[in-house]
Amino acid sequence: MVDAPQEPQENLDEELDDISDDLQDVKTDVRGLIDQLRDQTDAPLRLAVRFSGDESDVLFVREDVREQYTDDELEERIETIVMKGLGDPPRERPLFDFGTLDATIRWYENVQVAHFPYREWSGLAFVFDRRESPIVDLAKQHLQDE
Repeated sequence: MVDAPQEPQENLDEELDDISDDLQDVKTDVRGLIDQLRDQTDAPLRLAVRFSGDESDVLFVREDVREQYTDDELEERIETIVMKGLGDPPRERPLFDFGTLDATIRWYENVQVAHFPYREWSGLAFVFDRRESPIVDLAKQHLQDE
């Protein structure tokens, strides 16, 4: 179940510390990561979500994104993002020789979504404003021209 999107929580620092503690095995400081991603000007962070099984925690929602959607619309988007992340486990038997999946990035027309699985049914998802990608943009252009 997805926690309802809400204004920044008073106890967000404490929650991020708890999540960082939960991620000690992957050495992730979630607060530091979100701060660094928020500071990026190339592709500004829109949304950050932690998911584990059928639960998720919204770690960050940029103000203009929050204002753009109703609570129900934002919750539906978050659920969809989480479901896509759950579809990409860190290890898949047929691809054993590839090693562990580090990340998946989905490029949409207006945003890019990055998933970072850290356990079988857990991960972090970040949504950014769309930026250029030579590979994606070239392939998209080529496929549209045909």
